[in-house]
Order: sequence, then C-alpha cells, then structure tokens
Amino acid sequence: MIDVQKVNATKDRILTMIQTAGPSFPTRVSRETGISPLFVSALLAELVSERKLIMSSMKVGSSPLYLIKGQEALLENFTQYLNAKEKEAVSLLKESRILDDEKLDPALRVALRKVKDFAVPITARIGEEEKLFWKFFPLKDEEAHKEVTSMMKLKTPQQKAPEPAQLAQELIEKVVSTPSVQEKEEIEKPHPKIKKTKEKKESAFALVVKEYLKAKDIELLQEIAIKSKEYHARIRTDTPFGKQEYLLIAKDKKKVTEDDLAIALHKSQTEKMPSLIIAKGDLDKDAKIYLENWKNLIKFEKLKL
Repeated sequence: MIDVQKVNATKDRILTMIQTAGPSFPTRVSRETGISPLFVSALLAELVSERKLIMSSMKVGSSPLYLIKGQEALLENFTQYLNAKEKEAVSLLKESRILDDEKLDPALRVALRKVKDFAVPITARIGEEEKLFWKFFPLKDEEAHKEVTSMMKLKTPQQKAPEPAQLAQELIEKVVSTPSVQEKEEIEKPHPKIKKTKEKKESAFALVVKEYLKAKDIELLQEIAIKSKEYHARIRTDTPFGKQEYLLIAKDKKKVTEDDLAIALHKSQTEKMPSLIIAKGDLDKDAKIYLENWKNLIKFEKLKL
C-alpha cells in the first residue's frame, strides 16, 4: 500500500530543491535529492498535473526542464541547448521585443514556433486579415499591444498634405462650381425620400457550420464573429467527464496551416478554454506536427459536407 504521507513529503523535497536550484531536469533532481530516477519522473509528472510545477518546451538532451512559476526568466540559462537557428531566434526576439512573423525568413519562423518558452504569439487584425506577431516572454501584454499597434500604424500609408498649387486649383474649382441662387433653391427643394431596405444576409459558410454543429448535437452558446469565409463562436459539447466548452474557429480553407493553429492557440489561451478548429480542408505537414504538440488545447475536425 502506498504511503501517501511519505509521497507528499518526497514531493515537498523536490519542490524545495527546484525552488533553491532553479529549473532542473529529472536526472539532476534525482542526483540532488537521492530519489530514484524512475520515481522522480513519476512525481514530477504529478506535480505538473497539480500545477505546482511547470514543464518547459525546451529539452536538455531528451528531458524537459521543470520549474516553479516565476522562474521562467531562468530558462535563458539553458539556451545553450537550443540549436543555432533557435538561439538566433531567441536573441533576435529578445533584442526586438516584438517580431512580425510575415517579415521573417522561413527558418526563423520555424524556430520561433519551437522556442515556446521564449516566444509568445500575438494576433492583430488588419481589416478582415489576421496577422501574427511574436513577443519576448517577459514583455507585458499591455506594452506588447502598444508596440504592435505602433508597428501597424507605420504600415498604413499617410495622406500627404496638398501642395499650394493643388490648394489653389481646388479653390478655383470650388468657386466655379458654386451653384447660383436659382440652382440653390432647386437643390434645397424637398424631394420625396426613397426608403432603402437593407437585407441582412448571413454568411452561407456560417449556415453550413451551424447545420454541422446541429447534426453533431453540439450546443451553440454565443456567436463571436461571422465573415464570408470564417466563423467564430463559443460552443458546448458532452464528454465522458461532463460538459466542455470550446472556442470554435471555423475556416473555409483548402489547407489549414501552422499559422492558423498558432493564432487559434493564442485565442484559446486568452479565452481560457480549448479551441476546436473546423475547416473544409486538411492540415498541412507543419500544422499536423504543431497539433500533435498542442493537442490538449487545440482540436481539429474536417468539415464534411
């Protein structure tokens, strides 16, 4: 029979050791505490599930690092274990604080997706298009959003002030085109108003998604965004463990990319609930790998029509 009191005391020893030594891998914890490596691995997994420890994405050899919340900055001491491109990505991100994913070369884009301990995805909207940015992990969200907003403003073309000659021409045109008294009276005469009726049309894609949800007995809680080729909503479904809410992101796309999943993950973390991505198309190669790494927070389902 397992001695629960003894197990809890051993867990406390591990927590004390990590609190003192900082982020550690299982072999080091075993060496410092004198606990067998197999038992250490099991206890570390339990401490992560109890949210007393955090497991890093970065690996030392084949093992992740375990740390207490608040020790994230100490992970920089282990960047020597990253490959050359990943080190370059972390260094560039630390220097720039914010990076526009679109402007980076493909190798850096891939590297940033792998250094999840240091690179945090941020999404921004330009019209109907969503853009992906990366922030260095210690940067506060408020500061990051200010910097992203500033970067987006620089992209917007500024309207040039009119030249003096142009102003003079506009003034002449204004004088010439000024209506006479008679014309003014004609203009000011009341004319019968023609009522324009605007017919509100729902996106055809949204209707398809809602029918799909209905057929699957998935409850629609709240519509968040309806576009011609995208539909966001809060949904709820039954699971063996009770009701589970999801952030639904439906896309009318032939291929779902890694960027789509990175944006969905960011939204999922913001809304504090897992995301369900539904799309007409399939996941591309990189997206499949990304989904496997984040399968606890992102689900994918192909929209079968």
